[in-house]
Amino acid sequence: MPNEITSTSEMAEAEWDAHEEPRDVDTDMVATKEAEGRGIEFHVSMRDYTQRDMEALIIEAAARQILGSRSDTALAKAIEAKCIELVDQKATAALAAVAAEIIEQPLIPSFGSKDPVTMREFIGLTGRDYLTTRVDNSDKPTPNDSWGRNNNPTRIERLVSKYMDQAFKKEIEKATNAAINEVRAAVKAHHDAFLEAEKARFREAMASTVAPAKAVKS
Repeated sequence: MPNEITSTSEMAEAEWDAHEEPRDVDTDMVATKEAEGRGIEFHVSMRDYTQRDMEALIIEAAARQILGSRSDTALAKAIEAKCIELVDQKATAALAAVAAEIIEQPLIPSFGSKDPVTMREFIGLTGRDYLTTRVDNSDKPTPNDSWGRNNNPTRIERLVSKYMDQAFKKEIEKATNAAINEVRAAVKAHHDAFLEAEKARFREAMASTVAPAKAVKS
């Protein structure tokens, strides 16, 4: 029957290993597809009720619906993706523990005090040492003179100064451009007013020149 998925009788026969008699089936239940055929949908017809066989039938029918709607390639990819996800979760948890252990291990820094510090503290010291090192215009560290003096700015001072220079430059350019635009607008308005006045004066002069002469009475 095309609409039939499986039945309790078919499941019992599938379990038969040919060495023993098939187990007795107390029920005669059939799983059929829905008319729409969407998702895991089927009818369960219980002609004789048995809770165990009903549950087994539902599980078997659901499994067949899932496997029947997916190709071997799609199923393999889904299994592979799930395996990668599980492995990634396990690896992330394991690496987090290892990283936490490593970052708290003591070591001897190569600069400053030679007292042991943890990796966490060393990272902070390295960043602090990098920012407080005195550098030249090329951002290269500069040594102290024979008197132990070094007048060059620290790297953090140079970075802040460079940033502020750029910020001030942008603000100055913005203010300058605004002033230029304002002057241009004022000059244009003055020029337009002057042209309108000249046009009006010219029209008045032309009107008086071409006006018809009044007739003289005899």
